[in-house]
Amino acid sequence: MLRWQLVPPAPPVRTGAPHPRTTRLPRALVVRDPEPEELRATIDWSDWYLDDADGIGAWGEHDEISRLLLSSIAQLARERGWTDHHAGSDRFFAWIREEPLVRVSPDVYLLDHRPSPPLPKQWQTWLPGHRPPRFALEIVPSDWQRAYEDIPLKYCQLGCPELAIFDPPAAAPRPPVGRVALQVYRRDPDGAYVRAYAGPGPAFSPALDSWLCVVGSGAEARLRLARAGGKGELVPTEEEVAKAEVRAREAAEARVRELEARVRELEALEQR
Repeated sequence: MLRWQLVPPAPPVRTGAPHPRTTRLPRALVVRDPEPEELRATIDWSDWYLDDADGIGAWGEHDEISRLLLSSIAQLARERGWTDHHAGSDRFFAWIREEPLVRVSPDVYLLDHRPSPPLPKQWQTWLPGHRPPRFALEIVPSDWQRAYEDIPLKYCQLGCPELAIFDPPAAAPRPPVGRVALQVYRRDPDGAYVRAYAGPGPAFSPALDSWLCVVGSGAEARLRLARAGGKGELVPTEEEVAKAEVRAREAAEARVRELEARVRELEALEQR
């Protein structure tokens, strides 16, 4: 059985510290006193444009990371009886009607409702039935600094409740300066997009009700799911479940052959 050790970070010890607050003031994005030229300027969205060939995984490990996580989500859905959902990858999500090229292409995404086929080439959230994903994963490309800055801004505007950013090169004993293997952003009830976690993992995902775990290091790093509850059991992929079923069937068949052989031996002894 695959397991992953879940060790939550220890809270800081503060002698005589007051009890943690159970309430907070609401957060909101407010821009104060911009330059007059900025007020009159037209927004230039072109820096966020994605052409059809952009945003699609182009390196080998990228596809394997996405495939493993998608397969684990599919297995999780079967176990939990999810009947109205859709998980996919590399599909565009746009959110500005007048700027359809302003969009993102999650490496993995989960929708709350199963769409009627055929799937659209691009989800457009201003259309009926086109909604932001409940969960999205972005694998950091080579331009990691820009990815760290831009990806959360885009998913915040898209309206995605939970975003995970996975940076495989940072999954190393000594990660590159300024980089972390796993980041998780969540939308607060007041609309603020908050980085709730940044580190080596694991990190809990309320959207999936599972732990996000970084397994392996560097080019071999993968993002896997572990079951909630703290025992650290990894959610298997569909391939792992199929292999386990084959092994169990082969073991059962071998046991049957063993028992049949034993019965034949006993029958032969009785006939002597």
